This record gives sequence, structure tokens and C-alpha cells, in this order.
Amino acid sequence: MKTRNKLVITAFSFLAFFLLVFIFVKNIFFKDSEKNIHPVVVTPNSKDDSELSSADGNLLSEGTMYTSFVPLFPSETLMSTLTLDFDGDAFDDQVIVVRKAGSPYLFLIIGLYNSETNSYDRSAEISTEISKIRTFSYNGIDMIGNHRTALVYQGIKTDGDTVLNMYLCKKKRGMVEIQNIGSFSSDGTIFIQQTERTEAYELSQSQGKSYTVWVYSSDKSESSSSSGITQIQTEYSWNPEKESYVQTNQLKITGNRLAAKELARIQNGNVETFARYLSGLWYKTSNNSSRPSYIYFDYENKEVILLSDETEGVYSWEDSSLRRSGIYLTTVNSIISSMKRRFDIMLSGVNEAYIHVKDDVGNMVIKESNQWDGTYRKMSFQNVFGEDKSVSIGDEYLKELTENKIWVDDSGNKYSFNRNAFKILTENGAVEGIYAVDTVGQFPVIQFRSFSETNLVVKAYAMKFRTEEITIPPKSKKHKATVEIRVHKDEILFTPVRLSPDTVYASEGKSISLKKE
Repeated sequence: MKTRNKLVITAFSFLAFFLLVFIFVKNIFFKDSEKNIHPVVVTPNSKDDSELSSADGNLLSEGTMYTSFVPLFPSETLMSTLTLDFDGDAFDDQVIVVRKAGSPYLFLIIGLYNSETNSYDRSAEISTEISKIRTFSYNGIDMIGNHRTALVYQGIKTDGDTVLNMYLCKKKRGMVEIQNIGSFSSDGTIFIQQTERTEAYELSQSQGKSYTVWVYSSDKSESSSSSGITQIQTEYSWNPEKESYVQTNQLKITGNRLAAKELARIQNGNVETFARYLSGLWYKTSNNSSRPSYIYFDYENKEVILLSDETEGVYSWEDSSLRRSGIYLTTVNSIISSMKRRFDIMLSGVNEAYIHVKDDVGNMVIKESNQWDGTYRKMSFQNVFGEDKSVSIGDEYLKELTENKIWVDDSGNKYSFNRNAFKILTENGAVEGIYAVDTVGQFPVIQFRSFSETNLVVKAYAMKFRTEEITIPPKSKKHKATVEIRVHKDEILFTPVRLSPDTVYASEGKSISLKKE
């Protein structure tokens, strides 16, 4: 019996000793590891509560919580985080956006992953000139095409100018160097023109073509101010020798003249004035495709509607900020709240503007140009600044089309036009839609958009009244016969054309001859 008791006591002693050793080893060797694996969760907090509301964008919404693996200082407030392999070591690093006490601007903190310590080293800090989080975006992009991720951030400064900066991470002799490979600032649009890369690049078997950066800005020279709004388009490309982006091309585009009084009326520093001028239907004149594109700005209902044969989207008008020669809009999709579209609108003439659209899915607004980019004209039949006493060529044709009830083509189809809608009666039924009459260069133009799929009419035609040459005999032998050209407004010839901002070009399609019934 005593032997059995000794065995039980000995077994319990060994068990207690083993537990003590286990607790000791756990506290000594696993203490730091647990600390690194479970970082502190930081809830964003700022004095400016309005800027942290959900309306400001996807970067920061009400109730959002971010986790920082990078050590934060007591004076820093976490705003957003981004995960990417910045140093090319196949481990994910972290870039965070913070505010610092005493500074209105945002800062980027680079946290590189250290595999030896299983932690994130605070390796570098980048200061920005951007104060509003809702205008700020950043992401990792392979700009050069060498399978190395560049950190790209973009935003709007307090003076309304757009900035875009790009950085690469280099390691030399154990030291980390953050190299700025491109820094751009403009009062207009800045965007990265992404090009398609080969399948071999996607499989990491070869390098890809580097992306270019386009900067749109207004010409501030004295010659520009005398000739109207002039836009400068500058292209920047990657230079391997200089290891940075350098200017490779520049275009100067002179827009139509705007009267100083009219321009001052739009750009009086009041967002509402410009927004009300913008309200209405705009149609794209610089179409490369055969499909028309329309943008409808509705300031009263705070909506922007994009319409084409393939796409129709309704966006809520969230925010507006004036630029030197335009306006910048932020909109949110009415169905998918995480989808945004940002409109950079620059005036190029009365009722004419260049519109650049940036898609934002998630927290990135940098995107290549899309089908909505281009020159637009407002679908209006009078000057937006008041009554225009001069009658354009297009107005003369519009008057004839709408005053006569029925027009007939050579096939017997009957056309009717009211202020902005048309209807065509055929043997197979009716075709309805909207139209616009305008003057492009010296050509009166009519544009059609059918509500149904039909090839009865193409998108744009140049219009011309039927003319007739009449030889008038001389009044006497001393005089010569004269030729008089008479215009018959009871017959109009529609010739298919392709539009450009200042002229038209012949296009494929069947001409239509309309006669009054």
C-alpha cells in the first residue's frame, strides 16, 4: 500500500514539474511572437468629424476600423491602410495613411515586413500636400513593367490643383531608399494611361510596356489669355537612364473664344453658378466609335446620368469643387455605393467642355481613359448666357424641320420632328428617339439616337438644302449671262459624317433625301 502511494505522489510531482517548465518556456520564448501576431486595432478619430463621415468616400466611412501592423506614434491618427509587396521580397508590406497632431496634411508611412522578427519595420515617411481624405487615393501599380510595384498616390490640394506622385523602393547594403520616379501637379487632369500587356508578362516570363502619364493643364501665358482658353496636354514616359518619368510630348490645344464677361459669370467662385450652367444634356462630339454617348447633369436633384447604347448609369452628385477653368465632381452609383465616378470638366468654349471620367471601385481613382472621355457640347438651341440674337446655320435647318409636320424620304418613310424628339413611320412600324441639331465648324449637323436597335439612321449627318443653278440671260448685249444659285428649303439632304470638335468628315452610310410632304 505504501509503495502504491509513493508511485502516485511521484507521478503528480513529475506532472507539476512539467507544467511549471511549460509555463516558463511559453512566457520567455513566445511573448514577443504573440505581440507581433496580434497588433493593436486603432479606430480613426479626428477633430473634423464632417471629414470622416461616410459621404467622404470609401477610404473612410462611419464605423470603419483599420488595423495597423506598423508602429504608430501617440500623435498619429490612422486613416487608412494598404497591403502590397513594395520592396519585391515576395512578402506583403503595409502602407498606412495617418494624420499628425498640429498638421492638416496627410502622411504616408511605409511599413516593410521583416521576416526575421516577424514584424513590420517603420522604414520611411512620405509627406503630402493633401488635407482632405475624400480627395485622396493611393495604390500599388507596376508602372515600369518590370514586375516591381510602385506606390502611387493622387489627390487635390487646398488651392484646387491635382497632384500625383510615384515611388519605388530600393534596398542598398541593407538600407532602404524610397525613390520618387514622378511628381506632377496641374490645375487640370492627371491620369495614368494604361496599355495592354502581353500574356508572357502576365505569366512573369517577360517585362511589359511601361505606362505613360498624361497631364492636362491650362495655358497661363499672355498670348493664351488673349485668344481664349488654351489647354496644354503633356505626356511623360519612363526613362531607364534617368530612372524617372520625363516629358516626351506636348500639345497645345486652343479652344473657342469665350467672352470675358461670360466666363467671369460662370467662374465667379460660386459652385452653384457653375453647376447650374452645367445642368442639362451633353452629347459627345469626339466619338471614335459608332455609338453616341450622353451625360445628363441634374444639379437640382443632385444626379448625374450616363447614357449610351451599352451603358446607363445613375450617380448621386456628392461633392463639387471649382477649378481654374472648370469643375471637379464626385459621384456615387445609386445602386452600388462602393462604385464612384469622378468628373474633371474643363471649359473649351461656350456650351463646349472637355470631360475626363475617373472610375473608382474601392479606394482607387487612377484609371486609363474610357469611353466617356472626350469633348462634349450642350444640347441646347440658344446661348446659355441669354438670348442669342444671331441665328446659326443649324438653327435655320432646325426651324424648317420642326415647322413642317411631315418629311418623306425616297423609300416612302415619313419623318416628323418636334423640339428634341423624332419619329419615323415605316412599313414595319415606328422608330422613335431623340435628336440634336448643331453647327460644327461651318457644317449644320443633326445627330440621332434611337430608342430601339435600328439601322434606319446612323448617328450623325451633315445637312444641306437642295440647291439649283439657274442661268439668267443678259439684259442686253453689253452684259453677260449670270448664274444664280437658288436654295430650295423644301428638300434636305442628310449625308453621313463623323464628328470632330471643329469639323466633320465623310463617313460610311446611306444618304437620306427628305422632302416636305
